[in-house]
Amino acid sequence: MLWEELTGEDFGKGVEECGGVCILPIGVIEKHGDHLPVGMDMYSVTAIAKKAAEISSAIVFPYYFFGQISEARHVPGCLAPSHKLIMDSLLEMCDEISRNGFKKIIILSGHGGNMYFLPFFAQMFPGMNRSYQVYINSAHMLSSEQVKDIQNRACVTDLGSHGGFKETSVLLHLRPDLVHMDRIKVKESENMGRLKSLEEKRIYTGFNWYSSYPHHFAGDPSASTAEYGKYIFDIMVSNAVNVINTVKADDVSLKLISEYNPLAS
Repeated sequence: MLWEELTGEDFGKGVEECGGVCILPIGVIEKHGDHLPVGMDMYSVTAIAKKAAEISSAIVFPYYFFGQISEARHVPGCLAPSHKLIMDSLLEMCDEISRNGFKKIIILSGHGGNMYFLPFFAQMFPGMNRSYQVYINSAHMLSSEQVKDIQNRACVTDLGSHGGFKETSVLLHLRPDLVHMDRIKVKESENMGRLKSLEEKRIYTGFNWYSSYPHHFAGDPSASTAEYGKYIFDIMVSNAVNVINTVKADDVSLKLISEYNPLAS
């Protein structure tokens, strides 16, 4: 069920039907090479959430793009709100979701740049009086077995980390009209490794990604097809369904909140 498609009268019934589980699909608006639209995250993570919620009932919040993307402010089309704003606004949205009857909120990320932001966001909750639980998951996170399966099936060694084989194939499946294979500049997708000496020692700076991929494009998408995209999409949907089912079965988290903070409301 899509939040925006429910009537006010049907909303309460929908919350009850899905067991009070809401999925908030989050990404950003950013460049994905020159062959994919800046809304790539929006199309993929929303489609994954919607399909998964059809299989295991949940209400899907409207696509939310206030994620962490300061490393791409230099490229056209990027929307990079401040870090204070993305923290504050996500908390307010979660509060609003809870106010509408949900006790379990799955924040499903379709953007790799949220990998530090979202866990940190979740870590704030023990210090706040909130009676609902937030669960963080990445829609694009595949198991090592799934990665090997896709690589063997497609005869590729690299699925790409941004605008590469995986994302391009998925969008060829979902929205082929928005993919421009003739605009691919493979050279721009190669790792420049300008902070390699730091990364090899697991030293992190805010410029690590930019130092490697200033064109905001990582991985050769030349072998991408819609058929591979459907196969990958179905895997990611299956993973999301497992997340929903696991969250529904979780009868401990809400008890822990009450135990940790009896004043939570």
